[in-house]
Amino acid sequence: MTSSDEPKAGREAEAPELDDEAVSGPSLSRTSFIPLPPSIQDTPAIPAVTRRDRLRSVPTPPPPEPPRPYPEPKALRVQREGVPDLIVPLYPDRSYVFGRAPESTVVFPHDAVSRQHGRLSFREDHRWVYRDLNSRNHSFLGEVEYPFQGDEREYFQVMSALQDWVVEPGNVILLGNGRSRITLLAEVPDGLVAGPRPRQQGSAAAMQLERSINICARHQLPVFILGKSGTGKTFIAREIHSRSRADGNFVILNCGRLPQDPSMLHSELLGHVKGAFTGAAFARVGKFYVANGGTLFLDEVEFLPPAAQDFLVDILEGTGSLAPLGAAPDLREPPPRFRLISASKTPLQQTGLRPDLAQRLATGDVIVLPTLEERREDIPNLVEDFLHRLKTEQQYDAAFTSDAIAYLQQVDWPGQIRELETTVKAVVAREVAASAIDGVGSLRMVISVEAVKAYLSQRQLGFGTAVAEPAASTRASNVTTSMPVPAGLKRPSALTEAELRAALEKHQGNKTRAAQELGIALNTLKDRMKKLGIS
Repeated sequence: MTSSDEPKAGREAEAPELDDEAVSGPSLSRTSFIPLPPSIQDTPAIPAVTRRDRLRSVPTPPPPEPPRPYPEPKALRVQREGVPDLIVPLYPDRSYVFGRAPESTVVFPHDAVSRQHGRLSFREDHRWVYRDLNSRNHSFLGEVEYPFQGDEREYFQVMSALQDWVVEPGNVILLGNGRSRITLLAEVPDGLVAGPRPRQQGSAAAMQLERSINICARHQLPVFILGKSGTGKTFIAREIHSRSRADGNFVILNCGRLPQDPSMLHSELLGHVKGAFTGAAFARVGKFYVANGGTLFLDEVEFLPPAAQDFLVDILEGTGSLAPLGAAPDLREPPPRFRLISASKTPLQQTGLRPDLAQRLATGDVIVLPTLEERREDIPNLVEDFLHRLKTEQQYDAAFTSDAIAYLQQVDWPGQIRELETTVKAVVAREVAASAIDGVGSLRMVISVEAVKAYLSQRQLGFGTAVAEPAASTRASNVTTSMPVPAGLKRPSALTEAELRAALEKHQGNKTRAAQELGIALNTLKDRMKKLGIS
């Protein structure tokens, strides 16, 4: 091999030169690569997707909407055939029975209404519920302001008996037929609860009490009410709440009836969740939270248990765990805010309450209620109030004679205003029943002094005390009949100086007997003597 052949041999060994025509297919030297379309060329590579990635890519459903807040009714409009409409405020601590029976809260004098037709009450879950009491002609639920043709009941839902039906403002309940109906209202209409009626001038104690109520209604400070049992502590607390126009509820907490078991006390005050204990079929709102935005009235606060005092101090200070019974350990409920009114028969220092709690209860206003003996001049007004309520709610149209009123003014009332009210109601009910037996019908009843005496005599026999005529200076069970009750007595403010002097001279300056003859209280006589300059 020559030197000139070596390179050639090397090139052949590395890569034999191929003739273009010797291979099949196009020549590589004349072929170029065809680029991919831009849409394909720019598409990124698809990565591998795992099951976890697929699960993460599923869109999260939107959270469920919060439940609609319950619009709580605050009053009822009662419509009865041939009777003016009645507005009844609703209080969570009460239940309202509707029917023909005289003992019903509101009496419907129509044959289509059963004696005990239905009941409206405030359930533990903070809902007003109506229950038909197995009435003969049923109850019907509908909406207000719908123009119906014919019988409305065809468009209303029959409320099955012995079942709770949650009701709201705007609901209408028919009792048996469309002539007896209840409409639930969102607010209490101004000036329509009792209606205007004439009133005589009250005592100085009553005027001062009225002023105290109006003052307390214009601030949010705590109020402590001190008074004997039956002097109207609950009524005064309701009046303060009503006149203050608070948005929330008026809630009564009877401290003497609270459960002693710690769990039950927790449930009563702070509530419980569903299933917190056996029988907890639904969640319960505690009394403290029911009063949120309104007024909490602690009746008989001297009996508030120590554990309940601790709960109350925690709420007032905004500390401690305020979760309902059975809630998660980490649940933190915001403390409720309410107006605090308390009442007792005993001054706070003598109650045994925690000193810091007692101080909080008395840091605002203090109202000391006068006894009925100190305000006998107000008995005619009180009797008129009771008769008006009997007429509007129970359809009892009655009036007391002047002799009967004078007799009531001289009777001693150990049970205070509560005892006077029950006496008026009982005497009227007895006379209505007797009139029905005699076939008198539904005429206006005139209650005589003899009817009052007969009832009080029977009640005294029931208590085991001697039957005697009442007098102003002694208890009704120990008085004599030496001084009959005069008829047509004047108002104390109308008594003249000459009349007072004549009565005093007749009884040789004995003020007690002079007051008895004039039909006024001893303190009233002394006040009148002072104003007229009689020594």
